[in-house]
Amino acid sequence: MRAYWMDGVELAEIWRALPYTEAPFDEWAWWERFPLAWGAVVIEDKSLPLVAIPFAVRWLGVACLYRQPLILPWIPFRLAEPLPDSPPVRYRLISHILSALGVWAKGRRFSYLAGGLPSEWSYLPALNAFRVKGHGSFVVRVGGFEPSKELFRKVRQTAHEPLRPISPQEAYEWWSYHRPKGVSLKLSTQLKPLLALSEAWHTVGIGMPLRAVGFFLNGRKRLWYIAGASVRGGGQSMTRILYEAILFAHSQGKDFDFQGSVIPGIERFFRQFGGEWEPRYFISAWRF
Repeated sequence: MRAYWMDGVELAEIWRALPYTEAPFDEWAWWERFPLAWGAVVIEDKSLPLVAIPFAVRWLGVACLYRQPLILPWIPFRLAEPLPDSPPVRYRLISHILSALGVWAKGRRFSYLAGGLPSEWSYLPALNAFRVKGHGSFVVRVGGFEPSKELFRKVRQTAHEPLRPISPQEAYEWWSYHRPKGVSLKLSTQLKPLLALSEAWHTVGIGMPLRAVGFFLNGRKRLWYIAGASVRGGGQSMTRILYEAILFAHSQGKDFDFQGSVIPGIERFFRQFGGEWEPRYFISAWRF
């Protein structure tokens, strides 16, 4: 296998040859609106593109940083064919691809590469070339939502508040004003231009006037929680929004993914929804 870098504009030529990835990252329109410089490590086998692995790119002097953007739940591998169903064949292919990515990363002088892996790609034996950090998320599977009495009690506290879909732009204007202090401004910068793809988003608000909003990214098999905010003294507004979002996801036949739950305070809040912990790995490699 051979790995090489292609800038975003160059990738348009091979994008259709690599159609297998999670929505909405399969749409070229998503990447056309992507607010950061980006490209992908392309790995080919027998002179044919096998996979493209997108990263945002940033230069710091002579050093180049290749990173998974905050707006993405993980590195969206784009494949020419779906991952094989057979575990031995699947893990052999994953090993070859991740090993090729590691060789490429280690061969770039003055570079740093980092990002999170989807659960199906979090195959530890293939990650010898990387520094590996434990990561993961709570995922509420379809048919697996069993709210506790305590969660019901919290949700009922805001049962009188109207909860309704709102446009991504309206949600962003409200959220940008009430954005929690701990949320990176980078997320706001990456979020805004992608909201024009309204079909990719499920955005809701609660209260008249608004007391809280939530942004959820529509995948083919998952609904990801991306961001949310509530007014000071908003009570259980965000609990209600997340509760209703889980029900919405399941009504669409999709799992609900809290999209990263390792920060202690956030993990405790998400844990109450009873999701299954899905381990994932965060990988990095550098050469200076």
